[in-house]
Amino acid sequence: MARPDCLPEPFHALALRYGGVGALAKAFGVTRRTINRWADGSRKPQGPAMILLGQMLKGTR
Repeated sequence: MARPDCLPEPFHALALRYGGVGALAKAFGVTRRTINRWADGSRKPQGPAMILLGQMLKGTR
């Protein structure tokens, strides 16, 4: 389980804003493991998750 401070930007900022990796995962309807895979680049969000991520990232800047 990754803590927000263990994630690369921009996932770090999103996790902090949502109250942790678990809360961020819940907002996307995915597991913590999926968030960690997106953050480390081994997987990429698809479809609606990609759109939502883009909208969320615009709010962190």
